[in-house]
Amino acid sequence: MPDFSGQTGAAIYYLLTQNTSVTNVYGTRIYPSVTNYNTTTYPMIVYTITSTEPTNTKGASGYSKLDVTQMQLAMFHTSYEEMILAQKDVRATLDYVAEGIYPPTGAYTNRIQSISFQDNRQDYIDDYDEQGLFVSYMNFQVRQLRT
Repeated sequence: MPDFSGQTGAAIYYLLTQNTSVTNVYGTRIYPSVTNYNTTTYPMIVYTITSTEPTNTKGASGYSKLDVTQMQLAMFHTSYEEMILAQKDVRATLDYVAEGIYPPTGAYTNRIQSISFQDNRQDYIDDYDEQGLFVSYMNFQVRQLRT
């Protein structure tokens, strides 16, 4: 498992790697933040936490009890058709996930209140190899309870 430094990414990685429909396509090629697309085997997923905002309550003492995180998940494929099919499985895995602790044990557990799909856009990188690279960018909002 990659080093998450206790971030929401640990929950995302856990949820994706627990779904066999996702791992049948990506295996363990699910990476936090960044990778070099010219030296990687495809398909793969790269997820990035783009922002985390605390939800402060007037008069509350201490830290925020709820963080709202924006996360972008980029899916890289050499086949457009494979990317479209994989999008469905990835979205079904993360969208409206049940409240819980993900992963359930270990140093990087996170209490997730909800994950909701926000939007999707597609792109094509034409300077990769001879066939190019298809990319799907899926954005999610993650609500993390802090205790």
